[in-house]
Amino acid sequence: MTRLRSTFSKFRTYAAGLRRTRIIVDHELVPNALGQTNVGYDTSLRKEALAREYIFGMPGDNLKFLDVGGGDGELTYLFGITDNLRFDKRLYEENRARFAEKYTYYGVDLAPGDNPRMLSGDVCDQRFSDTYSQFHDFFDVIYSNNVFEHLRRPWIAAKNLLAMLRPGGICITVAPFSLRYHEVPGDYFRYTHTCLPALFADAGPIRTLSSGYDTTGRRNNWQGLGDHNDTCPVDHFGAWRENWFVITVVQKVSE
Repeated sequence: MTRLRSTFSKFRTYAAGLRRTRIIVDHELVPNALGQTNVGYDTSLRKEALAREYIFGMPGDNLKFLDVGGGDGELTYLFGITDNLRFDKRLYEENRARFAEKYTYYGVDLAPGDNPRMLSGDVCDQRFSDTYSQFHDFFDVIYSNNVFEHLRRPWIAAKNLLAMLRPGGICITVAPFSLRYHEVPGDYFRYTHTCLPALFADAGPIRTLSSGYDTTGRRNNWQGLGDHNDTCPVDHFGAWRENWFVITVVQKVSE
């Protein structure tokens, strides 16, 4: 219960940052200069829903799950978010119970936490996977949500994470394609639906299962609170209004 209260407290803090958010709903697609309304990549994905679909769809039980940038280990976004900004308490509790029946949770973050299954270290360090050699070909699912933009050497991180994924396991990566600058502790990259699969393909043999965009919050007037150098200039349209997230799911295949 204490952990659950902590989760909801942190989400309330997150929600406070949305007080200055104004949502504009687009009612129809407007053709571009070529008369097109469709694009050649998927913009219909819902990142948390898709991640849950793959995670709960993995066959088997007693599976191993690695949460990159795990922090508190609560997986608040993964279990409870719908449509990018809405938190559903009941959904969170149901998904957390399902997860506990199917997976053993591990996390990795820069600083060690109280959880004995929380690995510590920099996944951008060339020596990271060797430090945890007992976890080579170990995890069934590796998941990261809004972590890769903060990685200074994401190509090394992809190599380390792929080494820790078992053949047949999947890596789910959510990262911004377009989002305001925010230092946590640094902010280095934005990603496309082709970039993330390429990072992992350069690290080893993979199969891309899904890669596209969640544009649910595209027109949100999204301003930071200033805690992480995350505010941006405001004009008559508001603050930041082009919020796209990319979600990529890759599967490790045997060499």
